[in-house]
Amino acid sequence: ISLDDINSLQTALYNGNEYLKNLSSAYENIINNVELSGSIETSKELLQKLNDEVIPFLTLATSKLSPEALKLYSEMIQEAQGGVAKLRDSEAKLADGWAQYYDGAEQLSDGRRQLEEAEEELADGEKELADAYQDLIDGQKEIDDGWVEYYDGVAELEDGKKELEDKVEEAEIDIAQARQDIADLPDAEWTILDRDSNYSHAMFAQTVDQMTSIGYVFPLLFYLVAALVCLTTMTRLIDEERGQIGIFSALGFSKGKIISKYLIYALLASIIGAIIGIPIGMAIYPTIIYETWKLMYYLPDMMMVMPLHIFIIGILSFAGLMMLVTYVVARGTLKSRPAELIRPKAPKKGKKILLEKAPFIWSHLSFISKINARNIFRYKSRFFMTVIGVAGCTSLLVLGFGIKDAIADIIDIQYGEIFTYNETISLEDDGYVDALQKELASDDSIDEAVSYLEYSSKVYVDDEPVITVEVFDEDEISKVITLRNRRTKEAYSLSDGAIVSEKFAKNNNIEIGDTITIESANGIRADVLVSGITEIYFQHYIFISSNTYEAIFDENYHPDKIAVISSDTEKLRSDYGTYDGVESIVDFSSVIDNFQTMIGALDFIIIVIIFAAGSLALVVLINLTEVNISERIREIATFKVLGFYDREVDAYIFKELLILTVIGAIVGMPLGKIEHTFVMQVINMDMVMFGDNIAIISYLYGFIITLAFTLIVLVLMSRSLKKVKMVESLKSVE
Repeated sequence: ISLDDINSLQTALYNGNEYLKNLSSAYENIINNVELSGSIETSKELLQKLNDEVIPFLTLATSKLSPEALKLYSEMIQEAQGGVAKLRDSEAKLADGWAQYYDGAEQLSDGRRQLEEAEEELADGEKELADAYQDLIDGQKEIDDGWVEYYDGVAELEDGKKELEDKVEEAEIDIAQARQDIADLPDAEWTILDRDSNYSHAMFAQTVDQMTSIGYVFPLLFYLVAALVCLTTMTRLIDEERGQIGIFSALGFSKGKIISKYLIYALLASIIGAIIGIPIGMAIYPTIIYETWKLMYYLPDMMMVMPLHIFIIGILSFAGLMMLVTYVVARGTLKSRPAELIRPKAPKKGKKILLEKAPFIWSHLSFISKINARNIFRYKSRFFMTVIGVAGCTSLLVLGFGIKDAIADIIDIQYGEIFTYNETISLEDDGYVDALQKELASDDSIDEAVSYLEYSSKVYVDDEPVITVEVFDEDEISKVITLRNRRTKEAYSLSDGAIVSEKFAKNNNIEIGDTITIESANGIRADVLVSGITEIYFQHYIFISSNTYEAIFDENYHPDKIAVISSDTEKLRSDYGTYDGVESIVDFSSVIDNFQTMIGALDFIIIVIIFAAGSLALVVLINLTEVNISERIREIATFKVLGFYDREVDAYIFKELLILTVIGAIVGMPLGKIEHTFVMQVINMDMVMFGDNIAIISYLYGFIITLAFTLIVLVLMSRSLKKVKMVESLKSVE
């Protein structure tokens, strides 16, 4: 064998070995399913090359080998056989691999088929799932819609229940009212409301009635004072003409003729004064009163009318009173004998007085003061006339200021102490109350907001008057209303029974413990116990608790108003005036303003009273002082002769007048209280309760003004004392 052959053989063996390695690698790839198609093709090519190239070449080479080479070849063949054995094993494995391959391929095909089927099923499942999910969404939407419909149905059910309850309640009320109407049918009668039933017309009518009552009261007071003035004037006149009366009596003139002289004088003076005074009075006072009324009412221009019958009554009554007083004074004078009348009137006999029995006081008085003290008790008639005249003046002043006090205080008490709220919100019905109260509770400008029910009801007593019924929760009413006794200020709690306003109770003779019949908001009548009488000045009220209301009427409590304590009324109106369900917002400012206007108008009336009282006081005091001076002219002249200074002479006369004025003023203050109580009862109004209190300052005003009028009299009369002529006054008149 040649070297080339050996090399070729080695190359063939090497290639065969490489082929086997590659075939083994391809087989492993087939077994491991790595690059399956490429490995199969590779293995096929390698087996083909082994059959085509390596094996034929080896067969040819062995035929040419030497023994040595053949040995070597044998060894190589052994190695090759080992390789072939390995190759056979590989082929067997390859066959197995192919079998596994085909099985795997078949399984793969089945798997792919199953996968495709699974994918199809998955696609179908996904579609079914999507359809199911859509069905789920649709189902959830249907459920949500169902819940909405459910809640709407529940709300409609609740509304239906409430509406049913309201209708049932209304039906029950209608049935009860119908039964009540049927029961009342035999006694049914027509009720006709004319213009007199209008509130403003009724108030104006009551105001006119008040003035009519005052027209009956005040003339009596002024007649009494006028009678006193006439008494002092005629006493002074008759005392000055004692001598003439004595001469007429000595000459044989009858008492009737002598008295007729003074009666004619009094009659003429009364007629002349009445003719002058009545037109002036009717022009001034009605004008002041009418203009005052125009501050409260819309009235046309005043038409001045002079009723003839009033003119005649005024003249006759005044003239008759003056003639009666004149007759009494003249008759008393004519009881003396003519000789006594011709002589000057003897001075009163002096005597010890009670004050002299108290030496610890008497010894400390000055000479003039001692004389004044004795003269006060010495001339008792002048003492009583002065005290009565001054007391009348003071009482009129106290009355005037007291009227303003009694009326001025009630507005502050009613809308400050009793009704502590200042705004009322009226609602369409009770369905808006809770929501609005929550809004008000969160408002910083609102201190309190309490709901209540208010309506008008008949009270079945004698005249069946109408009253305002207010229903509160018994724990809430104290926040906005103070129920109390007017005199003791004892507070009432709104529990069982009803609390009635004082004026209404007084008008209808209702007392605590009585049972009265009232109506519900729907007109159902029921009896309720009066558990208290509270201080109320304007209008008539009955206060009952919500529990009592539901118990006695068998009705539900439906509040429709809210009482509000607000620090900013403008904000309340702007914020809640357009709130859902709010009908109106009303405060007490208009009522208070109108009342303050009326109080301001009272100032004119008080000025008139002060003027009238002052005029009467001046006339009374001047007359009494003139009488005092004329009666004691000789004493005054004696003091001047003895060297008393003018101020000492003035003190002798005027100190006594001042003391009597102080006494009269002190007497006049309680007299003014009595007159005030009487006048307040006379000017009584059906819907208003006036107070009966008089402020301490009003008593002080009456006292000071009386003293001021007295000082004016002293200044005026001091000139008369300076004109007294000493010599002529001391001459004997006998």
